[in-house]
Amino acid sequence: AALRRPLPEADTVIAADRGWDNAVKNGVTPDILVGDMDSIDRLPRAAEIIRVPAVKDETDAQLALRIAADRGADRITLAGRLSGRADHTLSVIFMLEALKKENIACEIIDDVNRVRLLENESVFVTGEYKYFGLLSLGTSTVSVSSCRYPLENAVLRRDDPYAVSNEAEGDGARITVSGDPVILVESD
Repeated sequence: AALRRPLPEADTVIAADRGWDNAVKNGVTPDILVGDMDSIDRLPRAAEIIRVPAVKDETDAQLALRIAADRGADRITLAGRLSGRADHTLSVIFMLEALKKENIACEIIDDVNRVRLLENESVFVTGEYKYFGLLSLGTSTVSVSSCRYPLENAVLRRDDPYAVSNEAEGDGARITVSGDPVILVESD
C-alpha cells in the first residue's frame, strides 16, 4: 500500500524481496536488495543484490534487518511490513526486542500503523496517529498521562492486554514504561 506519511531520511535503503517493488511504487529506490527473489516481479539493477537460498532460517525481512544492524545502523524504519501473513508480521515485531538489546532504535510503519518497542523509558506520543495501545511482553509497569484513559503505575501483563485504543489529548501523551518491554502501537 502507499504510505500516507513520508519516510524519514535514510543513509541506506534495504529492500527485502518484493519490498523492492513496493519501495519503487512509493518513490524510493533502494540501495540494497536482499532475499531469495521468489516474489519480486523482476530482478532490478540494484547497487547491491544479496541473493539467499529459498530454504533458510530467516525471512527476507529478518535478513534485511540483520544486514542493517551488521552494517552499523543505529536507527531502522521498516516500512510496509504490518499486513499480509501474520507469522511474518509477528516475526518482525518480535525482532524489535533483539534490535533494542543491540541499542538500535527500530520502528515498523505502514499506511495505518507505527510499532515500536519501549523498555525502561519514557516517550511522548503526539496526536499524529489517532489511537495508541500498549502490549506487554511479560509484566510491565506503565504510567500514561495527557490521554483519554490515563494510567498511574498500572501493571500490564502479556495475558491481559487491556491498554489498547487510547487517545492522546492536547499536545500528546507521555508514556513511561518499566519492567518487561512493551510494544507501542500507534494507529489511525
